[in-house]
Amino acid sequence: MSPETSSAGDREGGGLRPFRAGLFFAGANGVTWMVGIGSPMVLMAERLGADAAQIGLASAFVFLVLPMQVLATSTLSRLGYRRQMVLGWGVRALFLTVPLGLALYAAEEPPAWMSQLFVGSVFGFCFFRAFGVAAHIPWLAKILPVFLRGRFFATEGLVTATVGVATLLLSSALFARLEAYAAFAWMYALALVGAAVAIASLHRLPDAPPPGPIRVRSLHREARSLWLEPGDFRFFLGLSLLGNLVGSSLSPFATYYLRSEAEFSSSAILAFVAATFAGQIAGLVVIRRLVDRAPLRRFFRAAALGVIAVELFWLAYVAGARGLEAGLPLAYFVLGIALAIHNTAHTTYLPELAPEERRPVALAVFTATLGMLAGLAPIVWGFALKRQDSLPGMRVDRFIAFFVLGIAFQLLLFWLQGRIPDRRGRASSP
Repeated sequence: MSPETSSAGDREGGGLRPFRAGLFFAGANGVTWMVGIGSPMVLMAERLGADAAQIGLASAFVFLVLPMQVLATSTLSRLGYRRQMVLGWGVRALFLTVPLGLALYAAEEPPAWMSQLFVGSVFGFCFFRAFGVAAHIPWLAKILPVFLRGRFFATEGLVTATVGVATLLLSSALFARLEAYAAFAWMYALALVGAAVAIASLHRLPDAPPPGPIRVRSLHREARSLWLEPGDFRFFLGLSLLGNLVGSSLSPFATYYLRSEAEFSSSAILAFVAATFAGQIAGLVVIRRLVDRAPLRRFFRAAALGVIAVELFWLAYVAGARGLEAGLPLAYFVLGIALAIHNTAHTTYLPELAPEERRPVALAVFTATLGMLAGLAPIVWGFALKRQDSLPGMRVDRFIAFFVLGIAFQLLLFWLQGRIPDRRGRASSP
């Protein structure tokens, strides 16, 4: 299906029907992603005795391995979009057996090698995810009509958020009723089931002809050209980097703070995180029919305002303001709305950064560059927040500085986002 062959009826409704398998994939993958790299991962690491530096490292892997995505574009012409994504998703699922095995072993006083092995398994999970994800957006951009992209990505986010709420509420219930290791074992088993369903859904998604040959030796020249040429690519990359200097570290360290310093239970923390996904659902319900009609800069700026509000709340809470615990669910809910708006606008805008013939490499270079630089942030923050006595926990004074910087960066981002062009042709002018 292409924009040229889409019927007028598709424009009015029902146009996503041929791509429903992509939505099933998003839901099943959401389960695996939530457990494998989300808050349950942080809680599992904490249970195994990981310190703040290890938490930062595990949280950064998903970004740091993204140069693999650039290299993986060279195999797209031989493997094709579907085969490469299925291969990447299949191998990454194998690394979920490591935390499952550690949970079944259930060491009451885990030795240091267990947290190290767990962090290593997160690296493997993220590495093969990067190999497969090189096919994801280019594949969807090739089969989705341009006038349906925003709606599809918003609906995809809505499905993922709904599944995220259900997964986290189930996880919270497991922690409330079972011993910690037993709860983790059930969660990682569920993640493996989600991986199997996601792979089956990929086989049902319409395929597309693979791109032309991409030589590994030419990738560095293409990357250098994209980095140095003034234009939408470089400008949007700069904005994304600015937003991730603190943003990529917010969720894992907020979770770690609530567990190690505020001493909330794992069940309560997962319920808070579920509120984030509830907020995403609310945001996506609103944005899914607006994102293809209005300039994307408006959505980026609305998201920045939401993040500023959340970081102001956390600044007050960590600084010791009393009575704010009751506001934590609302703060997580607002963060979810902001993330939904930003992520939908971000994914919708990405295909516009390069023409179709350059798109696979351009998107891989963008994602890898952003991932490498933004991925360093959780590592740096992890060492900055780590206690000097090397015990679990964090330096609260530096966590306060974390939010001060985050607010400053978001204010600058809000100003710069007013310059984002929208070249889709269907969006109205501001």
